[in-house]
Amino acid sequence: RPVVRAVVPTRHFHSTALNPAVGNLLSLDRIDEIISDSELPPRSLSMAKGGESVARSDYTHGSGEIDRGAVFDQFRNGATIVLPQLHLADGMLYSLCLALERSFGARVQTNIYLTPPGEHGFGIHYDDHDVLVLQVSGAKDWEIYGARDNLPFRGESFRKGADDVGELRHQFVLEPGQSVYVPRGTSHRALTRGDQPSLHITIGILVKTWADFALEAMGEAALRIPELRHALPRDLYFAPEKRAAYAAEFAQLMQQIADGASFDAVFDALGGNFIREQGPRTRGALLALSTPLGEDEELRLRENILYRIEGGEGEAQLHIGGSAIPLSAALHTQLVARLAIGRMRKADFTVEDREELGDVLGTLIAYGLLLRG
Repeated sequence: RPVVRAVVPTRHFHSTALNPAVGNLLSLDRIDEIISDSELPPRSLSMAKGGESVARSDYTHGSGEIDRGAVFDQFRNGATIVLPQLHLADGMLYSLCLALERSFGARVQTNIYLTPPGEHGFGIHYDDHDVLVLQVSGAKDWEIYGARDNLPFRGESFRKGADDVGELRHQFVLEPGQSVYVPRGTSHRALTRGDQPSLHITIGILVKTWADFALEAMGEAALRIPELRHALPRDLYFAPEKRAAYAAEFAQLMQQIADGASFDAVFDALGGNFIREQGPRTRGALLALSTPLGEDEELRLRENILYRIEGGEGEAQLHIGGSAIPLSAALHTQLVARLAIGRMRKADFTVEDREELGDVLGTLIAYGLLLRG
């Protein structure tokens, strides 16, 4: 797995270091295999050419299913193949996302772009999230333009013909094994260089903002401030003489929120959601569960897996991959200590119910938290 340093600058950054491990993540042959031999649901592929999306009818059957031959024919005629969210179907890309999620403290996704020689899929645009681009094969001529005055929120997409992209500020060639970081709101364009197709991985970093945190805090405060749940006055929009009074009432409510908002409650809620929403990584679990676990056999914590233990003794739960695993009082404290170390054996636990212990450890292997050996 290539090592990507988790630096989030406020402007773009082109890393000229060549990391050959990037080439191990993906290949033209792997793309060929995915399109030719995988299930390929309708929304698992899209196409673009010359800055515009290719109509889905040009590469799908009447039923909406992907027409694989048409995809390759469109590529032959200059269209870019886009494979969104490929990490959900590719273990190596998924492992990369898991590592980056811990580094950036944000959800991470991958979109794959395969562009024919001399072509580009998208025109000048900015993204509503930070992106980290890894060039796998081929090369691209990159152009960096201006940035928005304010960072866009999620959903504030680039509006062609309406948003000012600014002046061209930087041009460079992105070679295989190199990477570029582009902050959200920074306009850019990339064109395939030379006579080889360009294959790159765009890693989307889906950060939460302080605005998201504040909105969650307001919602949480509304559970404890009854006045926030009162209906708006019936004459709010029709009684201009009362506007000042209603403004004062609103200011008073906002002050109550400011005084009563709980950082800890929102921290726990968003942190818990971040862990629970991480998809499972269970590769190897089937083989690991095919033979009994010995008392002295070592188990280790899977790298970059997020988990959370909530509750106290007698009602604790371990949350991982959207699932909750109950823990008995006898096992709870000892398991917390062993997980902190990162390694454990059945023999390390001093609990009377060995059957429960084996069942819990087996469940943690099944859910991908623990690995054998």
